[in-house]
Amino acid sequence: MSTTYVVKDLFERLSEDKWRRDHPFSPEITAVNAVLFHPFAEEADKQEALAAWLQRQPHQPCLFGRVAAVNNALHYLFLDDDDLRESDQHIAERIQQGRRDWWQRSRYPRVSAPAHGFVLCVISQRLNLAEPSELLRQFSEKILDLWGCRSTSEPQGRVHWEEVFLKNPGTGTYVRFEFSVDFFAAAGDGRWWHDHRFPGGVAFTANSVGHMRRYREWYEGKQDQGTWVLETAMGTIARAADTKFGKATWLRPLVEGRPFVPEIPCPVLSTKEGLTGYDWTRYAGHLHTDHAVRPEFFRVEPEKPPEAKFKEWVLDFQYLYDPTSKDYLRFVEGIAVSEQEVDEKAGPPGDYVAIVSPRRPKPPRETGAAIADRDPRAELERLLDICRGWTLSPAEKAELDE
Repeated sequence: MSTTYVVKDLFERLSEDKWRRDHPFSPEITAVNAVLFHPFAEEADKQEALAAWLQRQPHQPCLFGRVAAVNNALHYLFLDDDDLRESDQHIAERIQQGRRDWWQRSRYPRVSAPAHGFVLCVISQRLNLAEPSELLRQFSEKILDLWGCRSTSEPQGRVHWEEVFLKNPGTGTYVRFEFSVDFFAAAGDGRWWHDHRFPGGVAFTANSVGHMRRYREWYEGKQDQGTWVLETAMGTIARAADTKFGKATWLRPLVEGRPFVPEIPCPVLSTKEGLTGYDWTRYAGHLHTDHAVRPEFFRVEPEKPPEAKFKEWVLDFQYLYDPTSKDYLRFVEGIAVSEQEVDEKAGPPGDYVAIVSPRRPKPPRETGAAIADRDPRAELERLLDICRGWTLSPAEKAELDE
């Protein structure tokens, strides 16, 4: 097979987002960028800064992502400028190795700390300041192609599907969970798709609600997490950013006390603030939450384009709790698979050389004039301290986990 450089070509043709000159990044994006692009930042520093940013509302509204971030249950892979100037085959192998590391880490939590989600971070100043143009869309689509996950054509567009495995400690058998890949970019900061912003460039996330649910039940001893999953999903939509262009997604109010799918009875919901009076079967949006690289994102103008504004997607909550839903089994319950299938994807345990575990934050260093004079990392530690200020307290973590 010949060597190709499609990503490199697209990367080098990206143009500057001139809109950003008069609309600077929000303070929290600026703070994380300062760490991501610091010359002495190591991968562990970048993970720490991003994990801290993900924990705090309103940086990101996704409660599943926040729970995973606070529990070190996300697996990060970083691509940088050096990678982006290599061949497409080099980039594909880097992504495949990251996936294998994630699968190996997450298949059996008695052995290693699992990750419910995979985060592919493409970090570059050129991407960070890139105009959300057709070139950026093509660049992002090509990265997804090199990822190699399965894709399907759906009414909402091209959907990319990822998978992860988990061993049931009670039976010794494995299950596979499927879920869609999502897209984020720095260009979203301040635009109508603000909820899909990400520091440093472009990112793709693949988070498994089913893997998180079953881990909590099988390994943490929590009772049936079905209600927690639904409340967490509804809470995520309730927290969507209310920009000056309106919300991108929102909860649907009940009509005469009835949901969009009237024959679905209300699951047992707590009285969590903001959920009473809203539909538990469907929610609404001007973007579809299963679609990754959405064409409506790639335009300079910050407001919603007409094709998004005049179409209201009917989006599904029902699959999270209803066993009769067509997606419940593969997304939430998990599909039984053989150990051989897991070995074929992740590699047999006898071949493992190392298990890539989450990077634990380092204790902050003491700073001061004398240390700053002789320690080139002192500035970086001060920047990390800003991000560390976002990490949740034990009480906040407990509330988020309930």
